[in-house]
Amino acid sequence: MSDTLTAASAKAPGKHYRWLVLAVLTAVHSTHHIDRNVLSVVVEPIRQEFGLSDSQMGMLGSLGYALAFAVAAIPMGYLVDRVNRRNMLVGILALWSIMTAVCASANSYVQLLLARMGVGIAEAGGAPTAMSMVSDYFPPKQRSTAIGIWYLSSAIGTGIIFLVGGILAQAFGWRMVFLVAGIPGLVMGVILFLVVREPRRGGSESVAPVTSEVGPAPAGEGAEKAATLSEAFAYVLRRPAILSMMAGIVLAAAMSSAFALWSVSFLVRVHQMPLALAGVSIAVAFTVFGIVIPLISGLMGDRLSNSKQGHRPERLALLSATTMTGVVICGVAAALSGSAVVAVAMMCLWCGLMLAHNGPANALVLSMLRPRMRGVVVATLQTVATVVGTGLGPFLVGVLSDVYGGPNSLRWAIMTGMSLNVVAVLCFLNAARTARRDSLLDG
Repeated sequence: MSDTLTAASAKAPGKHYRWLVLAVLTAVHSTHHIDRNVLSVVVEPIRQEFGLSDSQMGMLGSLGYALAFAVAAIPMGYLVDRVNRRNMLVGILALWSIMTAVCASANSYVQLLLARMGVGIAEAGGAPTAMSMVSDYFPPKQRSTAIGIWYLSSAIGTGIIFLVGGILAQAFGWRMVFLVAGIPGLVMGVILFLVVREPRRGGSESVAPVTSEVGPAPAGEGAEKAATLSEAFAYVLRRPAILSMMAGIVLAAAMSSAFALWSVSFLVRVHQMPLALAGVSIAVAFTVFGIVIPLISGLMGDRLSNSKQGHRPERLALLSATTMTGVVICGVAAALSGSAVVAVAMMCLWCGLMLAHNGPANALVLSMLRPRMRGVVVATLQTVATVVGTGLGPFLVGVLSDVYGGPNSLRWAIMTGMSLNVVAVLCFLNAARTARRDSLLDG
């Protein structure tokens, strides 16, 4: 597929149009999170129908999906740096939506696992494609805000499926939830194709980086060739700030995914909430706190990092460390609380704070990367975050729950898992030490 731009798409995007594109890409990725988290809403009905353990549900809800995602992610990222990203996103969006609907016809644990793996393969290309496009529509000084808004898709999509899914599951059964979840992605695929143009790579960079081993980096499309895997990885390895930020993002993803998979079950099993009420409670956590707090964090990231003394990238890392510290405090409080009301309140704050680092942390990583290596590096980050974070995080909580046993097993499993967020705080603080120096390195 050619990456040649048409005359219309080669023009610099207008101020209003770039925000329209961001809105569409955010809506598209919201369907990613609808389809990714649909299983979380129906853990209990599926577990009871197929007679599954918490460990098996952890495999179904995370690790199986994550392994399929990992196999496809780097090849997807390789394509992102070389093909028309808009058209690629339209294709994989249709695929993951169809595979989600297919889950409704599963008659066994194995069939459902295979269908979920199909969703994982398609969704592996979603984030690298969209984040690469957002970076080319928004300059570094607006990137924390733009990426932060795009990451609201996590809260929007997850909130929608928890709100609607819980009600559908209680009224019509878990299969209807999968069937309905596949519809929004197909609709957004049409809108994406009609509205969004392929942006010029590197066109939003306010200052052209110096020449490096991947070629000169002027402002034009095609002037810089796509980096090979070895060139991109060598570039990243010379910058400890990028590595530390990526490690923090991965560790944060572990308990974020565990929250998404086990939060409803925690309220049902520990606090005896009805399924629909538990789903609505977590929906509020995502759609209110999961939007407001990360949005404020993204705006703060741009404000703090663009000071009168020049760009201060280390402040993006410090902001990420601060919000992640809040995650630890609220997560422990939610797990230990004996009151359902207090637990829900703490889970709402936990939800908002666990998503708050996404804008600043990813903006820092993207701004330190060259335009034509963003696809493969982000894909690599997503691979590790999905396998280690999304895959092992919920699975680990499930295994720990089985090990602890008893009615409060999820309480102690969540408490243990919070140690991963503590390490994430340390990673972000380490990135803050070297971010400014690393951002000034030549290729």
